[in-house]
Amino acid sequence: MKNLKDFIRTIPDYPIKGINFYDLNSLFAGPKYNQVINDLVDKCAEYYDTPTHIVGIESRGFVLGAAIAYAMKLPFVMVRKEGSKYPGELLKETYDLEYGSDTLVLQKGLLGHTSRVIIVDDLVATAGSMLATKRLVEQTGASVLGGACVIDLKYARDFNLSEELELYALEYEWNKDDGTLQETQ
Repeated sequence: MKNLKDFIRTIPDYPIKGINFYDLNSLFAGPKYNQVINDLVDKCAEYYDTPTHIVGIESRGFVLGAAIAYAMKLPFVMVRKEGSKYPGELLKETYDLEYGSDTLVLQKGLLGHTSRVIIVDDLVATAGSMLATKRLVEQTGASVLGGACVIDLKYARDFNLSEELELYALEYEWNKDDGTLQETQ
């Protein structure tokens, strides 16, 4: 059986020159998807004490987060990109990307002061969307226990994310010599 990285395509210079895009759609469509979900569920249960909600970041965070929430028997909450059709009063948070900025939104009333949240996304690079989601969740009075993802590209940021947010990742590192993902486990 292939390793997880063999199911993750690397697209150089996308969406702009100098950025590698790691496409996890092929992982989600392949035979390792269930393993990824089971591994993330196990780690979330091991690392984070008594979560009440899973929050997924649009869009690939929905693919992972909803499955994790289902497996853990927890409610699932979506954080969407601004401009998405999302009714009701919204909380907003803007953040920087490697190539610009974006804004995320969360519906008011889905989380509250007793909520204990795990944030899920496919990949963390600059951590902008993960930290913006953390701030959105905290605006509701909820607590953020931590985050979970498949890939943490630590090289893409110049700060220690663990000072802001505990993150569990199925670890990979970018090999600068050949532009590929390498397993660190």
